[in-house]
Order: sequence, then structure tokens, then C-alpha cells
Amino acid sequence: MKRDGRLPESELDIMLAVWEAGEEGATAPGILEGLARPLTASALHSYLKRLEDKGVLACRKEGRTNRYFPLISRADYEKQEGRTVLDKLYAGSLKRFAAALYDGGALSPEDVKELEDYLDTLKKEG
Repeated sequence: MKRDGRLPESELDIMLAVWEAGEEGATAPGILEGLARPLTASALHSYLKRLEDKGVLACRKEGRTNRYFPLISRADYEKQEGRTVLDKLYAGSLKRFAAALYDGGALSPEDVKELEDYLDTLKKEG
């Protein structure tokens, strides 16, 4: 996959719709329905072509319809993007990232408890 680890927001929105479609893939009309922001069909096709060129999306012709399939899983993208954000914005420090969320009011006490429980589970698993 030839890219720097990050998709622009508009392309990411399209990939989210494709991932949401599941194993059967997504058609252009299905992708348009899954987008929060409206796009013209021609703009969507430009984005789809770019995603193909980047190696994150494949297109298969089914009769007169194109069906799109991800070439990278959502989980793999999340891992890569998470690491990129952590490294670029927080110098690789998970503590600084959590502090920024907490200080910004984005973490509730329930979120903090959930994170503590998750970290405890990771410790027990080794």
C-alpha cells in the first residue's frame, strides 16, 4: 500500500462506508447512502479512483455495476493511523494523549474506568 499512513477525511469517509458494507463489497449508490456529507456521483468516482491508485480499494465489474472492496482491513488501518497520530501529535506518549483527552473534557469517569480495566486485562495476559 503506497501511502504515508493517512487518508484525507473525504477518502476516509468513503472507506468507512466500504468497510461497513462488509464482505459483499459496496456499490457507488450504496457508498453515497452511507456518507454523512452529500457528494456528486462524479466526485465519488474521482475519490474511488484515487483510493484504487493508493492501493486501499479494489474494483470488480459485475455486469454494468462496479463493486468496491477494501484491500486493507479497518482494524489494520486503525492500528496504523493510531500509531501515526500518537507519534506525530504526542511524541509517542500514550500518557500525553490520555492527558489531552482528559484535560479537554473528552473522557468521562466511565471512560477512565474502562481504560483502567483494559490495561489491567493487558497486564494479566502478559
